[in-house]
Amino acid sequence: MRRVLGLLTLALALAGCGELQLGAPVSGALEVDESVAVDLPPAEERPDGTLRPGVKVYRLVGGSGPVRVRGVSAVLEGRARLRLTLYDENYVVQGVSVARNYFALGPELAPLGLAPQGLTTDPGVRLNFKAQAGKAYYLKVENFAPVEDTVSLYAEAFTPNPSGEGEAFSSGTVTGAIEFLGEFDRYNVASAMGYLRLSYQGPLDLVALLYTSPTDPTPLTLDAVYACAPVSPAILLVVRDRALARAGFDEEGSGRYTLELSSTPCP
Repeated sequence: MRRVLGLLTLALALAGCGELQLGAPVSGALEVDESVAVDLPPAEERPDGTLRPGVKVYRLVGGSGPVRVRGVSAVLEGRARLRLTLYDENYVVQGVSVARNYFALGPELAPLGLAPQGLTTDPGVRLNFKAQAGKAYYLKVENFAPVEDTVSLYAEAFTPNPSGEGEAFSSGTVTGAIEFLGEFDRYNVASAMGYLRLSYQGPLDLVALLYTSPTDPTPLTLDAVYACAPVSPAILLVVRDRALARAGFDEEGSGRYTLELSSTPCP
């Protein structure tokens, strides 16, 4: 009997710990390739002027591989002020939506008050992650608007951009995308000649690193400012977010980039 009571006490303690980390009790399950409608309470202003958002938490069920979660407001629509945060089974943050075109390792902006703030960054409504079979994940959706909102939450398996899996790149152009936090896209450029150009416009701080060997400690770095260089004598090209802290989607103005090899010299 004591053993049963001890296990029950431990289970309640763990549940309380999870609720503390997530900011709210788990309201239900969200299955991959399904959706749920969520009624979110309005945000409340604290005495210090910051916001206490309306919060709901769902446990993600199923899925193995790339998954995209997103929230769509049915009431406020374009006026919605939503944020999604993904946690693993240990309640460690795996990603936070920041704007409609990218997400990050942590929140980069939180609305400070209920009064209009002028131009503000959209808190964002979607993010990607790689689900592992048998692992638990939790999705927290927050409403920073001063009125109630109803949000449809979706979890959808998807196929990422296939470029950057170590394939040879020796001429022409290739289009890839950084769609996951910490992602490295890799290309074999050992047989490439000419000049490499990186083209990217979006919220990520993308860099293209040219390595002369797998252990090269100082690869040549291309970015939005220094965007062209001779590709030789590099053998490996890696594209990633500079700080490995942001990712986007396979869309223009988000995570998509273009690499070009040509005989045209750099400016």
